[in-house]
Amino acid sequence: MEKYSHLLNPEMNEVVKEVREMRMKISEECGHDLNRLLAYYQEVEKEMRKSGKYKFVDPEPPAEEFASKKSTQGEAAD
Repeated sequence: MEKYSHLLNPEMNEVVKEVREMRMKISEECGHDLNRLLAYYQEVEKEMRKSGKYKFVDPEPPAEEFASKKSTQGEAAD
């Protein structure tokens, strides 16, 4: 339980409450439509990237995709 003891902090509870309220507001604005929510957050990401204020780490491709690309590199086509 020590790992989550910070969640018992009243200030943290207020932050969590505020975040949940904002998420609900955004969801309502998107009509609780998953595709619209995804588009909204992708647009927010795009704007944040353009601002240069934030750093992003792009995910690496899945291991199986990487392995299949790696195995075909340098091989001659039939």
